[in-house]
Amino acid sequence: MDDKRRYVVMGVGEVGLHLARTLSQHGHSVVVIEIDPIKRTRVEEELDVAVVGGNGAHVPVLKEARVATCDLFMAVSSSDEANLAAAVLARRLGAKRTVVRVGVAEDITTHRQLYEEVFGADLLLSTQLLATTHILNHILGHNTVAVEYLAQGKVQLRKIHLDDQSPLTRRPLREIELPEGCLVVAFQRGDELTVPSGDDVAQPGDDALILASTEVIGDVERRLSSRPRDRKVVVIAGGGRTGETVAQALLGQSANGRVERVKLIERDLRRAQELAAQLPGVEVLHGDATDVALLRAEDVPRAQVFVALTGQDERNLMASLLARELGVPQVVALVQRGETSYLWRKLGLMEIVSPRAIAYQRIKEYVDQGYSANLVSLERGAAEVLERRLHEASPAAGVTLAEFNPPRGVIVGAVVRGERVFVPRGKDRLEAGDTVILFVQKAEMPTINLLFPGREAGAR
Repeated sequence: MDDKRRYVVMGVGEVGLHLARTLSQHGHSVVVIEIDPIKRTRVEEELDVAVVGGNGAHVPVLKEARVATCDLFMAVSSSDEANLAAAVLARRLGAKRTVVRVGVAEDITTHRQLYEEVFGADLLLSTQLLATTHILNHILGHNTVAVEYLAQGKVQLRKIHLDDQSPLTRRPLREIELPEGCLVVAFQRGDELTVPSGDDVAQPGDDALILASTEVIGDVERRLSSRPRDRKVVVIAGGGRTGETVAQALLGQSANGRVERVKLIERDLRRAQELAAQLPGVEVLHGDATDVALLRAEDVPRAQVFVALTGQDERNLMASLLARELGVPQVVALVQRGETSYLWRKLGLMEIVSPRAIAYQRIKEYVDQGYSANLVSLERGAAEVLERRLHEASPAAGVTLAEFNPPRGVIVGAVVRGERVFVPRGKDRLEAGDTVILFVQKAEMPTINLLFPGREAGAR
């Protein structure tokens, strides 16, 4: 970030405060909008930024913050509704780009494209979804390198280690029959990441990056890698939205052998009954996850993973310590307060997941990478996974993938068309309005804006 830019940050909770501090320390002009006078005073005392008091969803407040001249407007307050409304208004007033943080995941996973269009968001983040993805990746191991909401949760990217027995080795890629809806986007050998052609041959010891529909990815991984995989028993403490989402996702992993059993402990009887009805494959227990007698009675010491997802940091940490004491090898705790997560992370007793810290890091990456809304960054930036909307101005609109013929370092991995998601082949035609998932090597990043121009180009 060499050139000086103007940023407006709405909301100075943990995410907003860190963003304002980091951007101002890099010499940029930062304006903060905050309705809480106590928080405003703290910002004025601690940071070298301009402060505007009031509700960022009100036009006079946005005008006072001069959003019309800002490079990026970031709505990261604790109110989803205010963030979404402010993003619409900021865009109408002239903000070049907008980032919107929301809490709940459901609408983003199923209607993300609609939300981005209606509310004018260049980057739309759900803290719940980011945390859930982080948790699932810890539970399921390091093979899954993509976020779960890739193409509305219907496509995954996995890194699969290729051993001597893998059918993907020692033969040209064009000779290998892969399942429908599956694509090899890269091979990795040591630190070298390459996009393969049909003539490339993988060797034992290489890693393959596989993009496939969620329905077939488990089968693909089993076919391509003979590495044994433990079937895990997972215990979840807390049946809120995040706990329910994690349990639901883990149920889907039981079919491909990654998860043997899922138990969920919930204090509230009515909520426990609801979850038991909604998640018939999950063993729902009514009780307190900080009750050692309950944990012993329910055989928690024999679990491979314990995940604390209650609504209270202290309860999550206490339950996690008890699980660790009982011998559970992998413990993950959700912690909302950054200062608390820092202290517990230093102890190294468990994996700490902080939704706000993850959201801050994601927005910071977006700014650092020149406003590239990449979904996944691979091998220290050697390649990116991007999601782009196809506008009329794109050279790819209205032609088949074979006719489009993108550079070797660019792969169109998946297409979202309405409710349909598919991995395209050469004969498939790309249409304006499609959302495409792109795998892009670093050297080809400058060409992406030419091949897939943004909404401004599409409006001309």
